[in-house]
Amino acid sequence: MKYGDHCYYFSVKEMNWTSSREFCIAQNSSLLVLTDKEMADNLLFKDFFNEHFYWIGLRNNSGWKWEDGTIPNNLRIVSNSLVQKCGTIKKGDLLQASSCEVNLRWVCRRLLSVR
Repeated sequence: MKYGDHCYYFSVKEMNWTSSREFCIAQNSSLLVLTDKEMADNLLFKDFFNEHFYWIGLRNNSGWKWEDGTIPNNLRIVSNSLVQKCGTIKKGDLLQASSCEVNLRWVCRRLLSVR
């Protein structure tokens, strides 16, 4: 799906976080990384997410970081266990931590080529 200057892939299959990340990389993309502005604008979430949780490119290795290395600002991530180190998202922009081994759907994001 095209949205703005990016393409997005919403999986229907389920895999763990690492396998989902590897799938995106093989497609010349990455797990979804959102800027603070995108989080504030809440554009993608209203129309395209459903009741499922999706893996995104957010991981807690000594603090939460996006896959591109940026640190999210003012981000509330629901977590109820120390083993929940990988980020998920669902409709309503709910961010929740999960064990990275759980099989979930995922979202890849790729910047469109400039011609």
